[in-house]
This record gives sequence, structure tokens and C-alpha cells, in this order.
Amino acid sequence: MARRLALILAAGALTSVLLVMVAPRAANAVSLGTNIPGKVTCSPAGGVWNGTITFTPPLFNGGTANTETFVVNALLGNTGSPCIANTGIVVLGSIKGKLTFSIAGSANNCATIFSGVTLPAPTGKFKMAWTTPAGSNPTKWTQPSAFKVTGAATLADITVKKGTVAQSFAPLANPTATFSDANWPGATGAVATGCASSTGLASLTLGTSTGTW
Repeated sequence: MARRLALILAAGALTSVLLVMVAPRAANAVSLGTNIPGKVTCSPAGGVWNGTITFTPPLFNGGTANTETFVVNALLGNTGSPCIANTGIVVLGSIKGKLTFSIAGSANNCATIFSGVTLPAPTGKFKMAWTTPAGSNPTKWTQPSAFKVTGAATLADITVKKGTVAQSFAPLANPTATFSDANWPGATGAVATGCASSTGLASLTLGTSTGTW
């Protein structure tokens, strides 16, 4: 009886050891995805954007806030207008990101944001999640190097340059994105009228935007 009990206890201990050894291996077996090589461009010519950039607080003529946050959220490409990598593959996905600027007394002043002068370096980052090709890792666009963000004095666009790309489409020396839409510029455009309104400029569409990562 004692011998039988000892055998049962030994078998139980061995099972526990095997479970401990197998569990990490099972966890490590999960696919980590695939990094897409080369670089990709999403633009109206191929990979049209569909989304918005929002401003918190809203931008005003003469705004006096100390901080300003841009939030970008857009789809990149569709089946009729996909992004194309320089390797020739079709790429579809989305971009999400946030940039926060600290500019004492004028962070939400339209004349500050759309001055044609590079803004003080923000905090923040972007992430491009790719649904096509399936199983692709995202592209993470982060700092350093510090983002260089410039709003055009013509009110036509906001450009982001520099930073570092990781995972899909890495490495890339000069990642860039230009946020824009046809209705932004001009005295009666979305930027000018929003800045002059009583509620300020809270968001803009991104239909003519471009990005290369």
C-alpha cells in the first residue's frame, strides 16, 4: 500500500513539472506577426485617407491656452484606392496618434499653429495598424528624433517630419505625413472660418492627406 501511494505521488509531481515546462513554450508559440519590408505611401493617388484631426482645446484667432493636443484618426486606403509599398504590394490600414504642444499663452492661437514656422517639439506618437497584408505588424512612429511639426501659413496643411519608425517599414530615414483636405485653405476655407467662429476650430477632415513610412 505504501509503495502504491509513493508511486501515485511521484506521478503527480512529474505531471506538475511537465505542465510548468510546457506552459511557457505554448505561450511563446503565439505568432508575433510579420514586419513588412520597404516603405509605403498613402495619398490621394493611392491610399486615400478617410478621417479627422481634432484640436483640444479648439483653435481660435487670439487663443491663449498653454497646451494644445492634436488627435489624428484615419483609415489609410481602401479596396478601390489602396496604399502601395515600394515593393509593389497592396497595403491597407489606419493611423492613430496624438501630439501635445506646450506653448505658453498661445498654444491654441490659429496664428501660432498656422505660422509656417516649426512648432516647439511636442510629446506624442503615431501607430499605423495594417490589415492588409494579413498578419502584418504595425508601424510605430515615435520620438526621438523629435517630430518637426509645421502648419502652413496658407492654412493648407500641417506637416509632421522626423521621428523613428519601428516594426513594419523600418528603418526609414525620413518618415513624413502631411495632413490636409481641399476645404482647408483660403479666406472662406474650413481653417479660417473655424478659427473666427465663436466655438473655434475643433476638427478638420483629412481627405487629401499624404504619408510615407
